[in-house]
Amino acid sequence: MKRWAKAVLVTLAVLIGLAGAGFGTAVLYAHHVEGEVGRDDILGQASALPKITEAPEYVIVNGGATAPPPAAAGAENFLILGVDTRASWTQSQSRSDTIMLVHVDANRDHASIVSIPRDSYVYIPPVPGKWSGGKTKINAAYAWGGAPLVVQVVGHLTGLTIDHVVRVDFAAVRRITDIVGGVDVTIRKAVTDGRTGYRFHAGVNHLDGKHAEIYVRQRYGLAQGDFDRVKRQQQYLHALGDKILSMGVVANPLRLNSLLTEVAKSVVVDAGLDLTATARELSALRTQDLDFATVPSTGFVHSAAGTANRLDTAGCRALFLALRTDTMAGYTRSHPGYQAVTGA
Repeated sequence: MKRWAKAVLVTLAVLIGLAGAGFGTAVLYAHHVEGEVGRDDILGQASALPKITEAPEYVIVNGGATAPPPAAAGAENFLILGVDTRASWTQSQSRSDTIMLVHVDANRDHASIVSIPRDSYVYIPPVPGKWSGGKTKINAAYAWGGAPLVVQVVGHLTGLTIDHVVRVDFAAVRRITDIVGGVDVTIRKAVTDGRTGYRFHAGVNHLDGKHAEIYVRQRYGLAQGDFDRVKRQQQYLHALGDKILSMGVVANPLRLNSLLTEVAKSVVVDAGLDLTATARELSALRTQDLDFATVPSTGFVHSAAGTANRLDTAGCRALFLALRTDTMAGYTRSHPGYQAVTGA
């Protein structure tokens, strides 16, 4: 399977599906998944890394203080990493082509999903023998230090505490899509994928597993390249969550069990993530309670690693402050372009 930036936030979508199945069923199935998923002490390893001494560029501080304002009590931040784990690859050959922050508010009735494009130009601290420190594309962090380094880099970038980590192997995306019976996405204008020659038509497209892979993988031929791909990834997540909530998936124990089993084989979570408790906490969450964003960028910068996305300082500071203070509802109202539910 070729390497591609596959961004389906399967874990959150499944948790939403569990919620739609009803409280008792949610806990039952989450308990089933609990024993099947991989575990890794990602957060413990991240905390053991040398502290970053570089001043944060995109974090608003209180009155010039060196520390950001404290995070709102009760909110949680999940870091989702989509990686390609081919058996023949070493970590240094891999990139985390999908990086998403999922902020669940303190009331557990709203979640904000923020994509960080793979080419975002950010500070990555020194890694002995691999990197001397400085700004480069964020997707290099996984190659140089795995998920723990990505946790540290994203925490420094945003000022957020990362409470949980989910590393997703999206090699199973075709099977997951087919298990739910495919998904529907709406596209503004017809476009042909140059790699496969497949043509998406304007309007509603029903995607089976094969064409879902093409859809979220396409980058070239889209007006805004990687940014349009991020929109597609977010849209696909929304569609997958809707489909899981539909009666065809939730009311069919065999299909739901197949989905959860497939997901369980495809994810590794931090050692402290209690999936049963998380399903219980998110039992009221629905896809209409989600909103989506992409970290703001302004143009490009030419770096040793190639053309990268220059982040919008003011835009990032406003977004990260809203996440940190659990005020995303107000941020969404003041940023009407925030939602991304129609594909490019």
